[in-house]
Amino acid sequence: NPRPTSQSFVITQQKQKDALLYLLNFLKQNSYQFTVITPLSHERILKRKKVQSSEPKTLQDIFGWNLPFSAKDLDQVLFPLLMQAELIQAENDSFVSKIRVASLEDELFIHSAYPTVENDAVFFGPDTYRFYYHFKQYLNHHAQPLQRCVELCCGSSAAAISIAKSYSTVSEMYAVDINPKALFYSEINQTFAGLENIYPIQSNLFSSLEGNFDLIFANPPYLMDSAERQYRHGGNELDGTDLAFDILKQGITHLSKNGSLFLYTGVAIRSSGNNFLVAVDAWIENYPSFKYTYEEIDPDVFGEELDEMAYQQIDRIAVALVKITAI
Repeated sequence: NPRPTSQSFVITQQKQKDALLYLLNFLKQNSYQFTVITPLSHERILKRKKVQSSEPKTLQDIFGWNLPFSAKDLDQVLFPLLMQAELIQAENDSFVSKIRVASLEDELFIHSAYPTVENDAVFFGPDTYRFYYHFKQYLNHHAQPLQRCVELCCGSSAAAISIAKSYSTVSEMYAVDINPKALFYSEINQTFAGLENIYPIQSNLFSSLEGNFDLIFANPPYLMDSAERQYRHGGNELDGTDLAFDILKQGITHLSKNGSLFLYTGVAIRSSGNNFLVAVDAWIENYPSFKYTYEEIDPDVFGEELDEMAYQQIDRIAVALVKITAI
């Protein structure tokens, strides 16, 4: 078989973009809503739903739960459109969607299908909701006007899009990720939201960015993943928080006057203590002109990871917020 040319790749991407935008508009017109849960909970629900496999599938079944479906379960215009764009695939005598759609408040977001095992998977889950709601609370008490902002490790750009819609003073919102698929989905999600001030950029943190920012925010990968998948693996030296620490160290040098940095991350806690917090406390002492806070907001997430070899010396994984403000 001949290799696909770069032109055919562009055509395929354009087909997919058009099809995904049609899908999002179709779902919105049909009042679609779907809250994404943890992979383990998702697996439990799938087992329950597969017992009822003969029943017609709803839009939530197809694009939320990623259940197999028949062609007659889907709109007669939408089905061939998604097939031609290679966004659904045959599986035995049924079909499955290669993407999912999540809802956050009144917006819909394209992200990767379950299970998210690919290295370039674009993850949307409970962390996305927690990150956004805590970040929104933070901004509700943020007096500094926001103009130039950046979300690092943006994934689907759910936070960047939702914040840009809520704050009219934002003139530039950069959505940054190292994963091209994340940026492709981000562009679609941004277009569907009707925003023109969001700029998806492929960058290793700040490597392709210029200038300073009024606001830097991130929900980076924070697990020690044996497969080192991009959306999960945060490094090994600091028990999964190497990337989070790099964001702090680089981010503090890219803040504008009175700018702020908001980091949401998981932290592996050992019986001997919190290695991430020890490292951050020691590092921030070199920056006396910045206000810094660390807050643990959930003591126990991703408990199943504690069975993995990398976590045999870890007691729990907590969720923490780190906030840094130039003063």
